[in-house]
Amino acid sequence: MKHIYEQGLEYMQLGKFKKAIAYFTKVLEMDKTFFFAANNLALCLFLTGKIQEAVRVQSQSLEDSPIPNPFGFSNFSMFFQFLGDDQEAEKAAVFAASLKTLNVEATMKVCETLAKFRRHQDIIKAADASDFGGDPYVRFYTGVASANLGDRKRAIEDLSSLKLDHVKAKLAQEYLQHLKNNTAPNTVRKDWPYLLPEEFYVHELNKASESSQKYLKSCRVLVDFAEAMLNAGQDFTDEAMTILQCCSHPEAVALLRLIMHGSFGSDQLRLHAASILAQKGEIKSGDKFEMSHDGKSVQSQLLSIRLNPEFVFGRMPPGIRKQYKKLVMAAQAPFADWPKIAKRYERLLPEAPHFYPLRYNYAVSLINCSQEMAGEGILRSLVVEHPEYLFAHASLLSILVHARRMAEAEKIAQRTDFPKETHPDAYVAWLNAMTQYHEARGENYEAFQSIKLAHEIAPDNPHVALLWLHWRDFA
Repeated sequence: MKHIYEQGLEYMQLGKFKKAIAYFTKVLEMDKTFFFAANNLALCLFLTGKIQEAVRVQSQSLEDSPIPNPFGFSNFSMFFQFLGDDQEAEKAAVFAASLKTLNVEATMKVCETLAKFRRHQDIIKAADASDFGGDPYVRFYTGVASANLGDRKRAIEDLSSLKLDHVKAKLAQEYLQHLKNNTAPNTVRKDWPYLLPEEFYVHELNKASESSQKYLKSCRVLVDFAEAMLNAGQDFTDEAMTILQCCSHPEAVALLRLIMHGSFGSDQLRLHAASILAQKGEIKSGDKFEMSHDGKSVQSQLLSIRLNPEFVFGRMPPGIRKQYKKLVMAAQAPFADWPKIAKRYERLLPEAPHFYPLRYNYAVSLINCSQEMAGEGILRSLVVEHPEYLFAHASLLSILVHARRMAEAEKIAQRTDFPKETHPDAYVAWLNAMTQYHEARGENYEAFQSIKLAHEIAPDNPHVALLWLHWRDFA
């Protein structure tokens, strides 16, 4: 039986869980009270996506075993977490900690399970009550727990016991340096995490089966995994935020809010968190919310506009369609003849007095002919008469910013009566103007926020591309 069990262990350590299952099953057929085999069988079943079967095997083993099995209850806790029962998961973890452990592995497992619930004091209590509290693998957990509880002396003593070949030696060394410098790790919660991303088994379960993928999307473990990835460094940030976007557990929203309000990571990360919260319906259009920026809390506002490429401004009289289109094309030429274009627009005006895009283009042509006052006058009238027409707002704002008339520009920039629907080009023009406005005021965070959104909508727009070239590396 021993040989069969050891063969199962070998396959398990190689990640060949399906082969290991066959060996552990044979062992239990020979002796159903041998809970070491049951613990590993349940874990292998779990890692192959058979979570309900893992629960059944573990439950039967706990009934059959004549002695306490804290490792088994720790397994139970993990299974319940993935099944979405956080309350039962924590109960199982606490109960596991109350049982006497028979070896180092079980003590480590209990500490690891308690770590998932940030039960720092319980980790120290369970380790100190066991016969294995002096083992370096256990002392890693008591060291991190002590750091979280503010006991720097014990934290340094326990973490110093780890040898360089320990699986978490690098993390322990990093924590020791912080403790000696009286600093804290750069983490989302400003705490001292115990677990690395790979210790959450998320990638294994994601590959295991469709049912395990379903459990993952709605469980708290996925949120903790994403947080561990964020704490692990910038290389994992995009994947972590994608996970939080997909996860339906309430803690995903709580973590996103923590990121948005906190000082962890870059301003771009906080903007990303706010964007995901908006997609989840947690921030509504027009809502004002606090966001951290350069260590200070700033008030932001989310604006939601439906962008419709088929959206049309005003009714164009059929009689001017051909001439109007020719003028629009002429204005887009590299060396446009603006005086000629302005005169032709002026001749068209009496034929379409209510077609306000014509008036707008006439104003732009006047400005390009150095007749700024006349052009600005038309733009101001359009802003009043057609507040939904963002092209006019954008051009007027740009004129005021370039003229350094910032008090007047501020009144335009602070508008809140945005249309519910508009053409993408109009919104992009407004975002470009807002980028220039914020840049002129030295508001780099807000400028980046504007141009980033413009670039997401219209990356090929030449005006956007030029501004994005300047701002794309901002973080």
